[in-house]
Amino acid sequence: MPPPRQLASAIQLLVEGNDQRNFFGGLVEHMELPDFQIQNFGGVDELGNFLNLMVKMPGFHAVKMLGVVRDAETSAEGAFQSVQSSLRNAGLPVPERPGERAGAAPAVNVLILPGEQSSGMLETLLCRTFANTAVDRCIDDFFKCFEEAGVRIQNPDKARARAFLATRPRPQVSVGVAAKKGYWGNLDHDVFRGIRQFLSSLEKDRHRMADSG
Repeated sequence: MPPPRQLASAIQLLVEGNDQRNFFGGLVEHMELPDFQIQNFGGVDELGNFLNLMVKMPGFHAVKMLGVVRDAETSAEGAFQSVQSSLRNAGLPVPERPGERAGAAPAVNVLILPGEQSSGMLETLLCRTFANTAVDRCIDDFFKCFEEAGVRIQNPDKARARAFLATRPRPQVSVGVAAKKGYWGNLDHDVFRGIRQFLSSLEKDRHRMADSG
């Protein structure tokens, strides 16, 4: 687990892994949201320890908004319940549902990807940016060839995302860095609407609390 970095912003966005950190870094920059500090809490089983360390850090009292992002994997409900448990054990406010703010100073909000209570992950959304294109159909044929050869694709969304990146100028980059390079298209794409709304809500709630305080 990477340790929490020195707290430098009133809005702390905790994300799962370096791919999410790079992706959200690109999106926050694109949306011109200057008050965000993005921190990688590591794997899904490491969030609890990360939060327990963060709440004891100098300057945590200045954190106004805490956003947590993680992948649903096979169960959006199970993923959210896991986040709730980690928040509760760290003595932090616990939202009742994803996308709903709980508490104050810090207020807490949670986003489970890909959203809408669906199973999947960040790559699930990224694959939707090239859905129904010629490249998408080529990837279908590529995977079908493997299936006919008796090779089972273990993680289809991650595999499709990597196959798509193989067509880009720098195919070796991670999916998060690819967002900064524009490989997933315009970050204003409707596919990312839920994520943009989540980030905007953190920013608006932070300013709303500052104005009321």
